Amino acid sequence: MTQHNDQTPAGVVAQRQAAGNTLSEGETRVLPVLEEQLEIRKVPVETGAVRVRKIVHEENRTVDLTLMQEEVSVTRVPVNKVVENTFQPRQEGDTLVIPIFEEVVTRHLVLVEEVRITTRRNPEASRQQVTLKREEAVVERYDAASGSWKPEPTL
Repeated sequence: MTQHNDQTPAGVVAQRQAAGNTLSEGETRVLPVLEEQLEIRKVPVETGAVRVRKIVHEENRTVDLTLMQEEVSVTRVPVNKVVENTFQPRQEGDTLVIPIFEEVVTRHLVLVEEVRITTRRNPEASRQQVTLKREEAVVERYDAASGSWKPEPTL
């Protein structure tokens, strides 16, 4: 008799027939069919952490700059002129002219004086100490294995 090691359905039937394990007519046998199933789950595991902190560096520097200094001069100009109506201040070039009126007993309007205000701008070189700030971000990664924070490499 020939021995079969074939695990195909035909091979299994052949083995059973060889062993005298044949089915008689009308006989039914139940063969279980099994299937393995795999269940996959993800579980979060903390392997480390990242923190970002900011360092502010201060540096004193001397800088050259041009400052604008305004100088105002006030000149009073006596006028003593009789006028019929008041009038508003006026601009004459760089000078603002403000009329000053006074009523006199005779009920004449007399322009007593004008106040002239002239503004001149003079650039002035100046050297001053200033503090400049520069910020730096430091990124560190927590290494769970060593229990310490390690700096991230910079670009």
